[in-house]
Amino acid sequence: MQQVQIKLRLVLFSMVAVAVLSVSCWNPFAPSTHKPDNDTEIPIKDRDRPENVINNLLYAMNNRDIEVFEDCLDEDYWFYIPGVYPDDPEFCTGLNKDDEITNIRRLFNLDPGFSYPKGPGFQVIEFTFSHGKPRIESAEEAGDVFPYAHPDEDWVIYEGTVNIYLYLEESKEHGVYINEPMKYKLREDSEGYWAIVRWEDVIPQ
Repeated sequence: MQQVQIKLRLVLFSMVAVAVLSVSCWNPFAPSTHKPDNDTEIPIKDRDRPENVINNLLYAMNNRDIEVFEDCLDEDYWFYIPGVYPDDPEFCTGLNKDDEITNIRRLFNLDPGFSYPKGPGFQVIEFTFSHGKPRIESAEEAGDVFPYAHPDEDWVIYEGTVNIYLYLEESKEHGVYINEPMKYKLREDSEGYWAIVRWEDVIPQ
């Protein structure tokens, strides 16, 4: 049962199959159980610093801004979940940039051709990322799943915990809560701008 619950949470967060919400992970929670510290009024910043990309990611998720979200992702972006379920070929372990944007667009209710099994989708999104001091590692040291994609680059890595509340109504009375350890790996392009090149789910050992 625990393994199934973990898998559902991972699938939900990666947005690969949000339709699983119609199965067993549709969990109501009371709005009084938390006090999110995110500020949806934070300004969008130039991506000339790694921390500004994280800032913009928070803005995009909390304000359902697909253009800002897309701008945070590198062209070689990859969302990666370690292969902890090798006997389950149906479980997705990775998303490229196009796939990720498609799924987040659906999460933001911006895809008119997509509908949720149980209603109009999420009306409010609250996204926070609690992390420590970022570290710098080479792509190889960072454990890139494509070790030869950027062999001579140093990446800035943010590691911490993502909390996401997906509310069904503006009143915030029902929804889904996700809490996962995550890594964001950022690279600098030839023009001096930073973007997320890897977004990895950290599986507890």
